[in-house]
Amino acid sequence: MSPEALAKLLAEPALAAPSGVTPNFDNPPNSNTLAWVVTTFCTVVATICFLLRLFARIWLDKKLRVEEILMIGAYGAYWGTAYAGYALIYSPGYYVHTWDLYNKDLIRPLYLILIYGCCYSAVLPLIKTAILLDWCRIFVPMDRTRNAFWWGCAAVISLQCLWGVLCILLLNMQCRPHEAIWKFYLPSKCYSLPDVMLTSASVQVVSDITMFFLPQRTIWRLQMNWQRKIGISIIFGVGILASVAACFRLAHTVAFANTTDTMYLIGPLLFWACGEMTCGFFIFSVPCLSKLIIESGLARRVKSSLGLSPKPSEPSYEDSEQPHRLGYHPMKPWMNTDITWSTIDEGDVALRGSGKSESQTNLHGHDADNAVHISQTVEVSVSPRGSHSSEQDLATRRL
Repeated sequence: MSPEALAKLLAEPALAAPSGVTPNFDNPPNSNTLAWVVTTFCTVVATICFLLRLFARIWLDKKLRVEEILMIGAYGAYWGTAYAGYALIYSPGYYVHTWDLYNKDLIRPLYLILIYGCCYSAVLPLIKTAILLDWCRIFVPMDRTRNAFWWGCAAVISLQCLWGVLCILLLNMQCRPHEAIWKFYLPSKCYSLPDVMLTSASVQVVSDITMFFLPQRTIWRLQMNWQRKIGISIIFGVGILASVAACFRLAHTVAFANTTDTMYLIGPLLFWACGEMTCGFFIFSVPCLSKLIIESGLARRVKSSLGLSPKPSEPSYEDSEQPHRLGYHPMKPWMNTDITWSTIDEGDVALRGSGKSESQTNLHGHDADNAVHISQTVEVSVSPRGSHSSEQDLATRRL
């Protein structure tokens, strides 16, 4: 195109206004305040969860696992979505109708949406893989090949990683040449982007729902009272938040794919995508929160500030002078005696204490506290089929 023809094209309205509607090109109405609040809130929550998880691992466990490395990568990609989300506030704004924009006003938003989509497609596989690997360390015995939970986690991880890579490739190959993705006026060959968005949203909904149900079967087969099962089930059931966000995102993606006023509907779509990513960081940090609270002595300080004296049966561990020698872990309230996984046969999981009755283990009514304090040291004993000496395959695992 000649420079004159290009300038004329870019000065035209991006979309014809509906009958009876007068376009407002100079100062179109928007909801940028809502965008500031939602984006900032999600970013702050994700950052707090990220720092708490990292602090708990470095301070309490003195080491980083592959899960934390994946979380760091996911957090870096998350800031890519945050950058695009904030930049869209200035160009063109959230909840701005397409007919209130010129064609030239679409170039920058289309580029930012591409960045958002690529970073989003990297965040979810990384954080979900970290979550599932962390859960496998907690629930999976040594004999993984006979454990349905492990196979379910492996399937979800494979789906997330394969689709994440494929989605990023599809987003960047939707037009030839590549610049035509945001410079729509260039001669190009493109395919429909909403098809990729619909597939991506569907994959995330399926994987989120699957992740919500995966640990529940194992939790409810543990040999403990129902109060503890409910507490642990809630801890590992917070994935329902991500499922809700993914479902809303899918609904808005369907609406986005069936409208010409795309710039107006991109706002809620990005809001729910941001919420879905934030839920991933929250889910990953939850198992460490109770352990961090106990180690910090926060509960004890709250009781003291409220004038509530600790019960005589509560052991004091904050001022313990026991040496932290190799293999020694001081007993704390969240360590419910020497709990072992004594029977793991055909997927059956049984917990037993060290000869203490359930009433002694309950710590005088603190069942709910012990239920949520899942971060504890357990001994994992695996009895392979045909083996008569389960104690020979004893392995220690810290949650």
